[in-house]
Amino acid sequence: MKVEQTEIEVVIFVQNSRVEGKVHLPSGGRLTDYLALAERKFIPITDAKVYLVPGNELIYSISFLSLNKDFILYIFPKTN
Repeated sequence: MKVEQTEIEVVIFVQNSRVEGKVHLPSGGRLTDYLALAERKFIPITDAKVYLVPGNELIYSISFLSLNKDFILYIFPKTN
Protein backbone atom coordinates (compact mmCIF):
# COMPACT_ATOMS: atom_id res chain seq x y z
CA MET A 1 0.00 0.00 0.00
CA LYS A 2 1.43 3.35 -1.07
CA VAL A 3 1.16 6.25 1.37
CA GLU A 4 0.33 9.66 -0.11
CA GLN A 5 3.11 12.13 0.58
CA THR A 6 3.63 15.87 0.53
CA GLU A 7 7.00 17.23 -0.52
CA ILE A 8 8.30 20.34 1.23
CA GLU A 9 11.51 22.24 0.66
CA VAL A 10 13.53 22.78 3.82
CA VAL A 11 16.63 24.57 5.04
CA ILE A 12 18.59 22.76 7.76
CA PHE A 13 21.56 24.09 9.66
CA VAL A 14 24.11 21.70 11.15
CA GLN A 15 27.55 22.59 12.48
CA ASN A 16 29.49 24.41 9.72
CA SER A 17 26.95 23.50 7.01
CA ARG A 18 23.56 24.39 5.60
CA VAL A 19 21.50 21.72 3.86
CA GLU A 20 18.73 22.58 1.42
CA GLY A 21 16.49 19.93 -0.08
CA LYS A 22 13.12 18.21 0.00
CA VAL A 23 11.55 16.24 2.83
CA HIS A 24 8.62 13.95 2.06
CA LEU A 25 5.92 13.99 4.74
CA PRO A 26 2.78 11.87 4.96
CA SER A 27 -0.02 13.80 3.26
CA GLY A 28 -1.41 16.36 5.70
CA GLY A 29 1.52 15.78 8.08
CA ARG A 30 3.50 18.54 9.79
CA LEU A 31 7.27 18.88 9.82
CA THR A 32 7.36 19.17 13.63
CA ASP A 33 5.38 15.95 14.07
CA TYR A 34 7.65 14.15 11.61
CA LEU A 35 10.77 15.29 13.46
CA ALA A 36 9.33 14.27 16.84
CA LEU A 37 9.00 10.59 15.88
CA ALA A 38 11.40 8.79 18.22
CA GLU A 39 11.79 5.82 15.87
CA ARG A 40 13.20 8.12 13.18
CA LYS A 41 16.89 8.73 13.89
CA PHE A 42 17.58 9.93 10.33
CA ILE A 43 15.72 12.25 7.99
CA PRO A 44 15.74 11.34 4.29
CA ILE A 45 16.32 14.40 2.10
CA THR A 46 16.10 14.40 -1.70
CA ASP A 47 17.69 16.85 -4.15
CA ALA A 48 20.07 17.87 -1.36
CA LYS A 49 22.59 20.66 -1.59
CA VAL A 50 25.13 21.18 1.19
CA TYR A 51 26.75 24.59 1.65
CA LEU A 52 29.69 25.60 3.81
CA VAL A 53 28.83 28.06 6.62
CA PRO A 54 29.93 30.77 7.09
CA GLY A 55 29.78 31.69 3.44
CA ASN A 56 27.75 30.16 0.68
CA GLU A 57 30.13 27.68 -1.01
CA LEU A 58 28.34 24.62 -2.43
CA ILE A 59 30.29 21.56 -1.27
CA TYR A 60 27.88 18.71 -2.20
CA SER A 61 24.94 18.28 -4.53
CA ILE A 62 23.35 14.83 -4.25
CA SER A 63 20.02 13.22 -5.06
CA PHE A 64 19.64 11.57 -1.63
CA LEU A 65 20.99 12.38 1.83
CA SER A 66 20.13 10.72 5.13
CA LEU A 67 20.70 13.25 7.92
CA ASN A 68 21.03 12.27 11.59
CA LYS A 69 18.53 14.35 13.61
CA ASP A 70 20.99 14.68 16.51
CA PHE A 71 23.11 17.10 14.47
CA ILE A 72 20.33 19.52 13.51
CA LEU A 73 20.73 22.97 15.03
CA TYR A 74 17.58 24.28 13.37
CA ILE A 75 15.29 23.47 10.45
CA PHE A 76 12.57 25.41 8.68
CA PRO A 77 10.49 25.27 5.51
CA LYS A 78 12.10 27.19 2.66
CA THR A 79 10.17 30.20 1.44
CA ASN A 80 10.75 31.52 -2.05
